This record gives sequence, C-alpha cells and structure tokens, in this order.
Amino acid sequence: MPDAMETPSSSLYGLTLLLSAAVRNMIQLKGGYDFTGEPVFVEKKIVQFHRRMRVDGLEKFGARTVFSAVKFYTSVETMERDEALGVLVVFVEADYLSRLLWSLDYPRIDEDDDAAILDGCGTLANLIAGYFVKEIYDAGYIHLQMSHFESYINTAVNGISFCPGQDRKYEARFLLQGDRRVTAELTMGPVPRVS
Repeated sequence: MPDAMETPSSSLYGLTLLLSAAVRNMIQLKGGYDFTGEPVFVEKKIVQFHRRMRVDGLEKFGARTVFSAVKFYTSVETMERDEALGVLVVFVEADYLSRLLWSLDYPRIDEDDDAAILDGCGTLANLIAGYFVKEIYDAGYIHLQMSHFESYINTAVNGISFCPGQDRKYEARFLLQGDRRVTAELTMGPVPRVS
C-alpha cells in the first residue's frame, strides 16, 4: 500500500493495483467474465503534445479501437477549474465492446454506429472509474470527483489533458477469453489520504 515514503512512480503503481482490482471486480462481478491470466502492468513515459497527453488506441490492439478518458479531481472546486489530479483512459477493441457491454446487462450496440460505440465505451469507462474511486476511498484516500467521459475512435488528435507535472503513467492489460480485450492507462498525482 502506498505511503508517504514512496516515490511518485511507486505510488502510481499502488494506485494501478487498486485500478486493477476495480476492473476485475466490475467485469467479474457484474459481467461474469473470468480473466484468463493476471493483468500485465507496464510503466511508460507520458508523451506530450502541446501540454496534453498523446493517446493512440491503435497502438493497443492493432485494430479499430475505441477509448474513453475520465479525469479525477480532489474537489468540486478543482473540477470547476479543470485542475485534474489524474486521468484514466480505458481502451477496448471496437468489435469486442458490444459483447462486453451486453455481459454487463447493457443493451447491444450497433458496432457500425460511431456515436453508439463512443457512448458505450464512455459508459464502460465511467463504470470502471466509479469502482476505482471506491477502491481508492476504501484504501484510506479521499473521495475523488470524476469528470464526464471523453471518447475517441483510434486516436485523440489533440491529446487529452492531464495533471501537469506528471511524466509517467501505468498501462494495465487485461486478458479475457484468452486475448487482451481491455487496456487501461492511469496517471495520477499524489492522492491525499483521509485525515
């Protein structure tokens, strides 16, 4: 568990473990899927483009990819000023998204309807972000505020805003039915503990 003596990178790793628990709990409990292996965690340098994080879904699966970003804030006030503490980006192969949402008791979506695909991935990202906020809070951190999702297909041309000063992120790769089906990236500044 992260503590005051850890480096930002190791604290980020601890938060990524909490994110992994959130993804596994949400997909296994709500969707009934069993993971076919342990998640793989990779620390990466954030590539910036005009002070925004470069994000490219095609690098994750090599196929049409939909992804959504949810930002986290320490308070409503910081959210109103768009001073993000961190960002979660959830990636799913576009062809797999409908099946995954169906398993989570959501209506099937038309895989050829970009608006439905974008909204569906945003729904998935919101679910994962909500489980993540609960995991963080249960671990003794403050309750974080979440932004509305931003969704993209294949690439975020103008990048995604994130916490200034962060230069590292963790990628968590999840195997479902023998293949990597969901990938999440997390970057986060120091999260205050509940006093």
